[in-house]
Amino acid sequence: MKIKKTMGTVVSGKDRKGYMIHTECGESFLAEPVGSQRYSCNGLHYKSLRAVKDSISKGALAETDDEPVKEVSTLAGEDTWDCAYPCALIVSLVNFHKLKAAYPKKYNIVIETLDNYGWLDCAGRPDIARAEREIARAEKLSEKS
Repeated sequence: MKIKKTMGTVVSGKDRKGYMIHTECGESFLAEPVGSQRYSCNGLHYKSLRAVKDSISKGALAETDDEPVKEVSTLAGEDTWDCAYPCALIVSLVNFHKLKAAYPKKYNIVIETLDNYGWLDCAGRPDIARAEREIARAEKLSEKS
């Protein structure tokens, strides 16, 4: 199924907004927020809205053979890096000077992504100090376990 449009919607009793996903064939699916980042649709749980949309696109959402996402505690040290913000990893691992010189189009895409998620400083450069704090926070979590 092809997705026609996705609209944010208020879901009663939830702190975050949900999404009504409409397909070209006229079907609609409600992706309800679960916790701080996950979504539930037709009784199945997904890690992200993108995962819900992928499932709808593949036509697998209507079928119940998809396994629900298994919750893993970060207190046990598992998935510790899942709690580090991905943009922090990009900022800390990418050599932006080399990237800009070698691949200007890819550099622009990376900078635009970081800007969309608020990971640029007031001068428009990647916020290295914030990324270092975020990675230190994630490493501290892994040391506790």
